[in-house]
Amino acid sequence: MKTAHRSDGTATRKLILDATEKIMRDEGYAAVSSRRVAEQAGLKSQLVHYHFGTMDDLFLALYRRSEEEWLQRQMRALTSANPVTELWKISIEPNSEFVSEFIALAVHRETVREEIARSNDRTRTIQAAVFARALEDARIDSEDLPAEVLAFIIAALSRTLVTEAALGASSGHDAVRAFITRRLQQIEDAARTHGDALSAT
Repeated sequence: MKTAHRSDGTATRKLILDATEKIMRDEGYAAVSSRRVAEQAGLKSQLVHYHFGTMDDLFLALYRRSEEEWLQRQMRALTSANPVTELWKISIEPNSEFVSEFIALAVHRETVREEIARSNDRTRTIQAAVFARALEDARIDSEDLPAEVLAFIIAALSRTLVTEAALGASSGHDAVRAFITRRLQQIEDAARTHGDALSAT
């Protein structure tokens, strides 16, 4: 019986999180309330607070779920044969509306702001560590292109491209995408070439 209850609770939490995400995507974070979430999920509003306590707790749970999904995608990219280019590819996929809602929410809710900052720092650290290895393999001096800078460039450019595309702007986008893709591919080609040379010796 306890297992069934725990399973029911997990399913209910997922319903609530899914409903909250849909409202945020469709109407913005300001439209999220326990009543609206309950209506969207087909539940009683009391269940929202029963499972998540406060609205801050609900927003944090949704952000952490989204962060975990993103982290898993990043890890697949970063452990691939072409970690730098693969990360760039997934970073420029459209998802800015949802991300932007959390950033806007963070302006008004300190707990969300702190969580986004923590997540951003963790992600950037992981990326920089992988990029450092790729740059070292490519024989690129860390003073010429620090791994932290490369990680920041990819994050900043991809965010700008996705945000502007969501607004309907596209000037220069194709050129920027082609330029960054070409430069990142050159880094990984150089790393592969040096790696093959070492294997042959």
